[in-house]
Amino acid sequence: MAGTSVERSASGPSQEKPIPIGPRVRHLRQLQGLRLKDLAGLAGCSESLVSRIENDLVTPSLSTIHRICKALGVNVSALVDPVEQRVCTTYGPHDRPRTSHGPAGEGDGSMCETLTPFGAERMLEGLLLDLPGGGPLCGPFEHAGEEVGYVLEGELELIVEGERHQLPVGHSFFFSSSRVHSYRAFGAKTCRVLWINTPPTF
Repeated sequence: MAGTSVERSASGPSQEKPIPIGPRVRHLRQLQGLRLKDLAGLAGCSESLVSRIENDLVTPSLSTIHRICKALGVNVSALVDPVEQRVCTTYGPHDRPRTSHGPAGEGDGSMCETLTPFGAERMLEGLLLDLPGGGPLCGPFEHAGEEVGYVLEGELELIVEGERHQLPVGHSFFFSSSRVHSYRAFGAKTCRVLWINTPPTF
């Protein structure tokens, strides 16, 4: 019937192997700090459906993909375009994938630019993170991995295991991600940080 959208089991017959979008949905959801039920509510679908999509147990209809993309603030191409296998990936200053964490008061107000292309096999993740002056504390976070960063603009307030560090332009940091950490811009000016995680965690 025209206009009907149907979710298909990923194990069902298909002439073409669909691009697995589950890891991309999960990556973008976690990047924005959303829980499964948060994304489900924004996209107008059930939490169980979002979970099945993220685990590639079902191929979502195009209308569902559109709703999820709208909820995540990305284009459909972010979910369905094939991962390019390039020897070297380059981005111009206006080409990098960007994710906004919402205006202050609704999210943490930060803007994240991704320096590394999407790929489940990636071993590290590079980000340009813009933190608004006077914004809320991001965190606390605690997970596996290691992190290193360099302050490009403004001043960063970094708290690791209760130790508070104020890092102006030109200062760098390194810590184990398993240590409880949080951060924000120190003062009224926006802080820009080159931030590297391994494995990818944003």
